[in-house]
Amino acid sequence: MEPDFSGIQKEISKTEKSLKGFESRINSTFKGISEGLGINLGKLTKVGLIAAATKKLVDFGKEAIEVASDLTEVQNVVDVTFGSMASEINEFASTATKQFGLSELSAKQFASTMGAMLKSSGITGEAVKDMSIELTKLAADMASFYNLDPETTFQKIRAGIAGETEPLKQLGINMSVANMEAFALSQGINKAWKEMTQAEQTMLRYNYLLSVTSDAQGDFARNAGTWANQV
Repeated sequence: MEPDFSGIQKEISKTEKSLKGFESRINSTFKGISEGLGINLGKLTKVGLIAAATKKLVDFGKEAIEVASDLTEVQNVVDVTFGSMASEINEFASTATKQFGLSELSAKQFASTMGAMLKSSGITGEAVKDMSIELTKLAADMASFYNLDPETTFQKIRAGIAGETEPLKQLGINMSVANMEAFALSQGINKAWKEMTQAEQTMLRYNYLLSVTSDAQGDFARNAGTWANQV
């Protein structure tokens, strides 16, 4: 026996008529309101655009507050990591946008992360600050040179300084122990890799990385006017 849908079809038909009537009343009401207020669809479009712009401004305000909060938090890390040398990190970060395309927040994050890692490896004194700044600069220049995001290049550099080889190998930079030992010999260092302290190994990786990235160093400044770096 075939099911009887006649009742359902009648209800659907009634609903369709009701919706059409509702749509007609809405249109009529909308027209009356717009005429009464002396506005037209073009003006309503402008109102809509203003509303959208206002939302964007509100969103931007929220993001600005979040950035300010992040800056406060990272400043604490800078102060603890660099102590009396924190002012030099602050000065570097304040000009990082113009010179290296890094926001103040990113510059401080990169430098403090690197500084903490260098200290844990046994590096001390002014070297911690100087190396942190130089490696942060290098992250920006390598990002420009390889057309990568600065965060990506920084993480590759951080990994390389820590002794990981794969991340930088993707850019053609081989920081294997064999290469480190060969570089040490070229610098007049006869001490075997296994006999070096962690601080000595870290310093050797740092000097090696600077030596093999000479083409990339200064690339942001050289190409600061390009579309990619401007963006």
